[in-house]
Amino acid sequence: MHVGSPKTNSMRSATKHAKSKKFIFIKSEYKIIKLRFDDILFCEGLKDYTQIYIKGKSDPLLTLNNLKSFSSKLPSDEFMRVHRSYIVSISHIDSIVRNEIYVGKKIIPIGDSFKAEFYDMVDLNS
Repeated sequence: MHVGSPKTNSMRSATKHAKSKKFIFIKSEYKIIKLRFDDILFCEGLKDYTQIYIKGKSDPLLTLNNLKSFSSKLPSDEFMRVHRSYIVSISHIDSIVRNEIYVGKKIIPIGDSFKAEFYDMVDLNS
């Protein structure tokens, strides 16, 4: 006897797959690009677009997804919203000075409404 509807089982396996996924496909400039989560440094929201800064590349990728929509596709244990315009890869944070995050040469501000959650994460990982 089969327990659960086929739809429930397929959603369960999709959720399981999402947790083990190590990459995402994004559309950028008429191309579909495979992007590994490990290579994403941070993301910057620009109204309806998101700029994705990638390790080893000087120019960011631009995708037609707002930051909120794009953030839902990223693993929440690896990425954190730190400002209304920025999501940062936790593993790529070099240092934190006052209310700024340094990722390479880029300085990312920490928004007031995101400070408590960000510093809670820092405390958990200290």
